[in-house]
This record gives sequence, C-alpha cells and structure tokens, in this order.
Amino acid sequence: MSGPYSVVLTFAGKPKEFTAHQLHGAFLDLCRRADPALAQVLHSGIKRRPFSLHVIGPRPAEEVHLRLSILAPELFQRFWRRWEARGGLPLRLDRQLLRPKEVKTTGPWAGGLDWRDFWSLPAAKTIRFRFCTPTTFRQGDLDLPLPIPTLVFKSLLELWNLHAPKAIALSPEILERGVALTSCRVRTQRFFDGYATILGFVGQCEFRLTKVLSGEEAQALRALAGFAFFSGVGRKTTHGMGLVRVEFGGKSWPS
Repeated sequence: MSGPYSVVLTFAGKPKEFTAHQLHGAFLDLCRRADPALAQVLHSGIKRRPFSLHVIGPRPAEEVHLRLSILAPELFQRFWRRWEARGGLPLRLDRQLLRPKEVKTTGPWAGGLDWRDFWSLPAAKTIRFRFCTPTTFRQGDLDLPLPIPTLVFKSLLELWNLHAPKAIALSPEILERGVALTSCRVRTQRFFDGYATILGFVGQCEFRLTKVLSGEEAQALRALAGFAFFSGVGRKTTHGMGLVRVEFGGKSWPS
C-alpha cells in the first residue's frame, strides 16, 4: 500500500480495565518486539506519530479489537513481515499476554487508499463528520471541545503535510473562509488518558465548502476530509481520541 491504511487487530483475552496510556505503551512495546528500529523512530520525539490507535467495540470484553491506522506505510513494512513470520505477536496489557487472533484488512473500520486517490473523492459540497470518540483541540494551555472548521482542517492539514509525498498548500484564510459549519449535534464527553481527564466532544456535524474556493482548493479539502478516516482529528489520536467517520454528500465513505 502506497498510502494510509487501517487494520483491526483482534487479541484474545479479557484484561482488566485499562487506560489509554497503558494501551499506547503496550502497542509501542509490540512495535519494539517486532521491529526495534521502528520503535526507536516512534520514541525519537517526532512531532506527530505516524499512526492512530483506537479500541473498537465494548469494554470489557472477551477480545480486544484494536484499530490501527498507519500514516507512513514505509515505516511499518518490516513490522508486518515479522508479524506474519511469527503468526502475530501477543499484546502485553495489564500484566497479561493477549493472544493475536485475527487481522482484518476490510470492514467498517479497515481499508486503505493510495495517496493519489484522495484527489478522486466525490465532488460533494457537504461533508459530514461523525466524531465517535472524544475530540478536542489544544489552544494555548486549554482544550477546546468544539468542531470549529478551521481547527478541524488545520489538524488534518498538519498531519497530511508531515506524511504525504505531496504537501497541500492551503492558507489560514482559505481554511477560515472556505469551510462553513452548517449543522452540529454534539455533546461534551470526558476522556481519561491515564494521567488526566480531558474534555472532548462526540456527535455529528456538517461542513459546507463555500463559493470562495477554487476547484483545486475544494478538492484539497475533500482529500483532507477523507484522510480524517485514517488520521483521526485533534489531540491524542494515538491514545484513542478523535476517531471519525466521514460522509460526502450524505453518503458514507469508505462505502
């Protein structure tokens, strides 16, 4: 795959309640055992790590379904080769070894897209985001739990330009004037990451691309919206926050 992709890793076992920080650490430990060089990169203090990580399904349960999205496929090539050679690797969580059971590459939360194909997303004027886990944006020393268009698309633009082979150039003015929030049904929800409780929001909102945009700018914003399915939105997407689904013109994507 030459673009971002998502898989759902299923691990058998029933751990006690665990925090987002513990799960994040367990995943980094799994990376270290599969590919020490990758683990070193992920621990190197990079600004935004090239993956997102979310638990899918109810907790607690007999299995842990871990949704992993990779934003820099080239970094994880050796990881998957060693995963396949060993028949998977156990997840060390809450002093337990959870046995690898299944890797889903298709389904509601899995799939992938080549970078060039983001430019062929549906030419819709409306984009709906469903925020499935608490989402928030850092503003100075505070968290802002609101789906403000400039913050949503600025977050996506920053991650895209860190990992995509071709950067997107959109000015702050375009982000401010080119996207309007037309409907919003959200509520605040708190998220405990293991150290602090963070105030976020969940729910749905709809954005409309305005007439000030050129065709190329509108397509760039649609590309960023599609990218959100893999990257997540806002803070702590590697700890379980900011998981989203996307609709273009009222139709779910990916279908």
